[in-house]
Amino acid sequence: MKNIVDLLLDNFGQDRVKTTPDFLEKYGRDWYEGFDPNPSAIFFPTNELDIAEIMHLAASDNFKLVASGGRTGLNGGATATEKEVIISSEKLNKIKWLPETSQILCQAGVTTDVAKKLAEEHGRHLPIEFSSTSASTIGGNVATNAAGAKFIKYGATKQHVKGLKVVLPNSEIIELTKNVEKDASGPNLMELFFGSEGTMGFITEILLDTYPLPKFKESVLFSTNNLDVFDEAFIKNSEIISALELLDNKCMNLLAKDSKHNFNVLLELVADNENDIASLLAKAAELQVDVNLLNTRQAQEFWHDREKVPVLLSEKKAYKLDICVPVSSLVSFMNELQEIETNKDIFCFGHLGDGNIHVNLVDSSNKMPVIDEIYELTKKFNGSPSAEHGIGIRKKHVWHDFSGYKDKYKLLKSLKKSMDPDNILGSKVFFD
Repeated sequence: MKNIVDLLLDNFGQDRVKTTPDFLEKYGRDWYEGFDPNPSAIFFPTNELDIAEIMHLAASDNFKLVASGGRTGLNGGATATEKEVIISSEKLNKIKWLPETSQILCQAGVTTDVAKKLAEEHGRHLPIEFSSTSASTIGGNVATNAAGAKFIKYGATKQHVKGLKVVLPNSEIIELTKNVEKDASGPNLMELFFGSEGTMGFITEILLDTYPLPKFKESVLFSTNNLDVFDEAFIKNSEIISALELLDNKCMNLLAKDSKHNFNVLLELVADNENDIASLLAKAAELQVDVNLLNTRQAQEFWHDREKVPVLLSEKKAYKLDICVPVSSLVSFMNELQEIETNKDIFCFGHLGDGNIHVNLVDSSNKMPVIDEIYELTKKFNGSPSAEHGIGIRKKHVWHDFSGYKDKYKLLKSLKKSMDPDNILGSKVFFD
């Protein structure tokens, strides 16, 4: 049998196969630094036929593949640790606007900001919002079902997807669509690939819905020591809330912002009717908090600062926990979390509107007992240990540590065995 690298070079040439140390290091891992990258090669396909061919070669010559997009993941899902071949979507970067339907058709390697800009150029909105949109790819967003700051109004990535083209591990190319709201022709099989983290197939093309730009927008900054004012009734009261973002005082201090309160919360409202916004602002003014109406520049500054926080915490080597609890339990969870924080260097930010709090532990000494305590608190409130960041290689323990996931894990293993019997694609992701 030929050496894997020689086999790839013979079939695809040096333009599409890279093996030098700089490529192996750059493309061999995602943003999580807990695993050392150890790929055998980086493969840059230019179309789905290239991917189908490498799937066939992997099956026939017995080597493993790892799908890779913008590599912005935080759990090692795009990291090759055992000489796998990385399939990078970087050269799959074609994109076009479909004027008849106001949709975007793009290849998997198109970055999120490029797709958002195309929508804006046509007076439309693609509401995928998180701190890594300049680097993350649309294919990666689908494969992780990325959510973020606009989830409360627009949902996660899968809500915007109307069609997928996927190369299966058996090298078959399939197309799946959902063009109508009511379709009783069996399950929506695109669901197999939303959040699959590159284990069920390689997504090559995506059809995305876009949305009308709202006519009116307002942003309000609340400062408070008590989150009780943001009860479930307020959060779920109005469809015009597009974001409810939380930064605790430690995050504000990290940004060199003077904060006299435990929490700072940005409320973003969007509507086609100005009276709807005025009504909710009147209700917000009644809350027992400090309230500041932000102008456009101030709102942009807040979002800029919000995007800086994860970067600054990464520089501090923070251990990141991605927790979600039911909105009805969020205040109680945060109150008990503050008790754990006593004498601990814990930074919290996140999406108050959907119960997703990013808990960052910076103190490197005796970390695991604190992590275990936070996970136990998450279980107490029937929460998820991975709201947005997936499982990857890093979090496979949650299948067994959280009893509610055991049956899901069994079914996922059955699906994986059916779709990828030789465990070619993402062999270390999800599964033991």
